[in-house]
Amino acid sequence: MSYFVIAVAVLVMISVLTSFRPSTRQKQQMVLRRYANERGLHVEIVADAVTDQKGSSPTAVRYLLPWTAKNIRHDDQRHWLLVRGQRGKLSPWEGWCWFQQEAPKDCHRSISRALDKMPSSVNAVCSNSFGLGAYWPEKGKVEEIDQIAEGLRIISRNIKTD
Repeated sequence: MSYFVIAVAVLVMISVLTSFRPSTRQKQQMVLRRYANERGLHVEIVADAVTDQKGSSPTAVRYLLPWTAKNIRHDDQRHWLLVRGQRGKLSPWEGWCWFQQEAPKDCHRSISRALDKMPSSVNAVCSNSFGLGAYWPEKGKVEEIDQIAEGLRIISRNIKTD
């Protein structure tokens, strides 16, 4: 009987210790986030793109390209959110809608080129006071991070600051 109790105790301890190890999915997320950071992107755990507001529970991941000194002058006209789906105001791109504020017309061409570059799993693109962001479910490969970074850089290079 005492051997049985000891065996159960050992199994419980092993079970507890293995629960501290990251899962395969968590390991993959760490690889993706580290890779994104090496490419100059910040990874943020945020509320869903459509409900991105204070007090909301974090449910999405936003890959953010911070503003550089070249485009540091950023005003409220540059705050916009483009979401995949039918919720919001129609945009020039099929399957995408503006949510709240629309990007200035002079950005539309670069946004179009960026959407063509980005993986189809990106479900929103935004501009805010911190930079340009893409909401991505982190279910792809590291190559998709390169596509996201390139798409955000296309928009960033073409934003007029005056």
